[in-house]
Amino acid sequence: MKKKHVIILIAVVSALCLTVSAAVYWYANITSMSKLLADSKDLTEDETLIMKETGYPDWKTYIITYFLMLSTLIACISVWAAAVHPDKRGPSVATITELLSLILLVLIYKDIKDNKSKFLYDEKLIKLSLILLAVSFLLIIVYALLMFIKKKNGKQKSPEEINKERAETKIVLLDKCTLTVGDIDFSAIEALGTVEYYDILTKEEIMQKCFDADVILCNKAVIDREIMNNCPKLSYIGLFATGYNNIDIEAAKELNIKVCNAPGYSTDSVAQLTFAYILNHTTSLDKYNESTHNGEWISSRAFSYFPYPINELNGKTLCIIGYGAIGRRVAKLGDAFGMKVKIATRTKPEDCPYPLITVDEAFRYADYLTVHCPLTDQTRGLINKERLATMKKTAYVINTARGAVADEHALREALDKHIIAGAACDVLTVEPMRPDDPLIGAENLTLTPHIAWASYEARVRLIALVASNLKAYQNGLPVNVINK
Repeated sequence: MKKKHVIILIAVVSALCLTVSAAVYWYANITSMSKLLADSKDLTEDETLIMKETGYPDWKTYIITYFLMLSTLIACISVWAAAVHPDKRGPSVATITELLSLILLVLIYKDIKDNKSKFLYDEKLIKLSLILLAVSFLLIIVYALLMFIKKKNGKQKSPEEINKERAETKIVLLDKCTLTVGDIDFSAIEALGTVEYYDILTKEEIMQKCFDADVILCNKAVIDREIMNNCPKLSYIGLFATGYNNIDIEAAKELNIKVCNAPGYSTDSVAQLTFAYILNHTTSLDKYNESTHNGEWISSRAFSYFPYPINELNGKTLCIIGYGAIGRRVAKLGDAFGMKVKIATRTKPEDCPYPLITVDEAFRYADYLTVHCPLTDQTRGLINKERLATMKKTAYVINTARGAVADEHALREALDKHIIAGAACDVLTVEPMRPDDPLIGAENLTLTPHIAWASYEARVRLIALVASNLKAYQNGLPVNVINK
């Protein structure tokens, strides 16, 4: 069982013990209070005499009783809160209120043992409540100590410690050729350790080059369990990407290697290319450009010719599958063009100003359909033969998400048979593209080599974000951690 789960289990057991303890005490107390009612017949003559002689219960007893009822209630809420939200303030509040409850319950038990209130309380019930409360208190102390140790381990390091560690840190940066054509500055990363740069490497070469690495930074290089086991010093893997399917996350967890991704850096870039596809299709821009360069305008008798369709986006239906950062930005652009934006998303967003529809409805309604969701078991093959068959013949499909979101054979068939008007793909199931990829040569298909993320500005942001992630980790306060 993982340490995090052990901590939560301790909190849950503590909460259960406290809940039962509070329930037992409340029952015992309510039973005793009923004996003090003016019309109660439960007291014997001897008990009534004891009350008169001892002057019991006095005002102190009432205060203890009511404060104990209140403190056990607050303690229960706090301990359950600590179990559900370990990083909040539940542990400290729970510790204080449980300690107060324990002290008050001990005072009541002392009265019972002194024969002062034995006639009011069931001693066995109070004793059971006290034992359960003591167990709960001990567990919450253990829980609080474990949480303190956990937070201490994530505590900000001193500048001296940080600088010393950086001087001794070896950073291996893989896939450099996927990040720059000589136009990107890596000095932000170089300030965090000694950096070795490599382009695309085989698995054997990665194992050789990364053997003594403390940090691996990569884009699409596959880092599996075998590579991690071969790198005894490795403690951090930083991704030049939002997706992390190329990293064995379970192995990284087991080996205590932090894995951090880079979310949000390419939102504007991907949204921009999405609309470049849309505008190119709706204006037939590439066809007119080719036609003009081929001399057709020179040979035209009229000042203008338009054999290829040109349409306006205003009033057209834009269906977006996925409503993360990119989906939201594409929706705003569509809105600005006067398009009817509709959203299909797995989880209902709280602040979505556009109609929510199902994925199947998105295919049926769309003039333009664009996918901006992660690749999961649920989204694999989302663009398939059955759904494409339900689309308008004038519909246009865009995939800038992941290649496997689309069944490429089904998409090729839909294009060849004019089931849809066109498509654009920036991603393929296998990258780089294979010579036998089914989409090569498809009619009315725009293909680009996974460049939606690659604007200069996005790549600058990416380097800065990866450097910021690594710096935060070195400071002892990691961010964007995948395997928490």
